[in-house]
Amino acid sequence: MATRKQWLQRSRRNGLTLVESLVSVTITAIAGVALFSAIGASLGASYSTLNHNVGTGLADQMLEELAAVRFPTSSDTRPHSTANRKDFDDLDDYHNWSASPPTNKNGYPLGEEPVTILELYLITRPSLLVPDTSFLDRLTREVSVERIKHDSSSGWVETNEETNFRRITVTIKLAITTDAGSRSHMISEVSRIFSYVPLSP
Repeated sequence: MATRKQWLQRSRRNGLTLVESLVSVTITAIAGVALFSAIGASLGASYSTLNHNVGTGLADQMLEELAAVRFPTSSDTRPHSTANRKDFDDLDDYHNWSASPPTNKNGYPLGEEPVTILELYLITRPSLLVPDTSFLDRLTREVSVERIKHDSSSGWVETNEETNFRRITVTIKLAITTDAGSRSHMISEVSRIFSYVPLSP
């Protein structure tokens, strides 16, 4: 039969000391912080990727619109239209144009355009096709149009001369909040070079 002294010694060997408990709690806390940091970094990367994809899509959409616009030529005497995007008649009209939230050519915010059948009967947009307006309101789409020419030593350079090339840059920015004056950061920027190709006789 074990005496009281032997029982106490056995119990002391089987238990945890205060130091051991503190060490185990510290290790657990460090592992938890590392885990939450990894989760936070993963969520941040996913959010950045999503924003970049949305921004690139908006930039590509604008470039597709610009690809269908007439190239400005020196023989064209029509004045530049800067009042309304639906009245723009050549690429130079888009220089320094911007909109927030992004709109279509007729001025409707994206995702809020009227949906019609045969352009006559207005129908309600399905809820699955209604965008998150609180997110779109924070987006700004900007267009820059530069006259450029090819330089044999440094590639494409900007010029004030009349030229048959334009470099168009579409920049998408995302504001932190919808408040006026809120800081914004660029989430996507896409550039494309357009050239004038005369019609064959």
